[in-house]
Amino acid sequence: MTILTLLGISFIGALILAFVGDRKFAPEINIVCSFATFVASIVLALQVHQDGPFVAGGKFFLIDALNVYLVVLTSFVSMTTAIFSRPYMRREREHGRVGHWGMRFYHAMFQLFIFAMFLCLLTNNVGVLWIAMELATLSTVLLVSLYRTPSAIEAAWKYFILCGVGIALALFGTVLLYFAAEKVLGEGGDALLWTNLSQVSGQLEPTVLRLAFVFLMVGYGTKVGLVPLHNWLPDAHAEGPTPISAVLSGLLLNIALYALVRCKVIVDGSLKTHLAGNIMMGFGHKEDVLLFVHRAHGYSHLRIRTWRPHRHIRGAPPSARPQPDKVLHILHSGTCLPDA
Repeated sequence: MTILTLLGISFIGALILAFVGDRKFAPEINIVCSFATFVASIVLALQVHQDGPFVAGGKFFLIDALNVYLVVLTSFVSMTTAIFSRPYMRREREHGRVGHWGMRFYHAMFQLFIFAMFLCLLTNNVGVLWIAMELATLSTVLLVSLYRTPSAIEAAWKYFILCGVGIALALFGTVLLYFAAEKVLGEGGDALLWTNLSQVSGQLEPTVLRLAFVFLMVGYGTKVGLVPLHNWLPDAHAEGPTPISAVLSGLLLNIALYALVRCKVIVDGSLKTHLAGNIMMGFGHKEDVLLFVHRAHGYSHLRIRTWRPHRHIRGAPPSARPQPDKVLHILHSGTCLPDA
């Protein structure tokens, strides 16, 4: 029931805001929906804390300590961003940067994006995760282009094309994963369930799993913004509304990394080596090399446009941007974040 509440609030909220998104009370509806999902996520986290991991909905949903933490984080970021969006988007409306349809679009797509994030985290099916990730991509592409300026349209197209290629590669990796699992689990949706894959990971064909993880790493790594797949990220953050920049950094990147972590567990169980971790570490080192080069050249070669307070990501140094390489290093080493 709690899972359906989480998904239902966001989905129904998106439908309602599609019709009333420019009304005076629309921002309040957006805040109420986000606050309700935050409360539901806390209830779900307490349930996992008391009863442990569980599956629901005929094994369609999987809840454990990994994804329930991200569910709470997603709902919290959604709530705080919705609160910030209220005065921000009203000011944009007053200044004429966003029109009637733009406001309806913004609020509806915001809740649809949150729905897609919850579905990514809660599903037990690898294929459904891919579908939800694509839904999140489409909703955020529309939000990046909200201002309809030439630069915003350019950024949205770059985001759509690069992430579209990435998600296509992730689909091929998912197909390979199913190809390996189908020989052990048989045909049907059961061969795509995380719970089943983790139980039989040692029986999966290692060669196929190696190839699958490469495609999954490149595909979902595009969503994370890993070097050299990061070209969409500065433009999307710079040209979209500031609240969308917040959810791109705070939510979308996390979900893509979550998918990679799930895949890494399956691959490690099959290969009995650290190949998946070494690949992730390799992408993390590329991030470090880029940061070193930028610092060595004093950021002189960065494409810096006119500074505007709500368009700061593109002209900021790499240290001010999302740094997924740190997460990759931690995942490879298996350590926790230091206290200091």
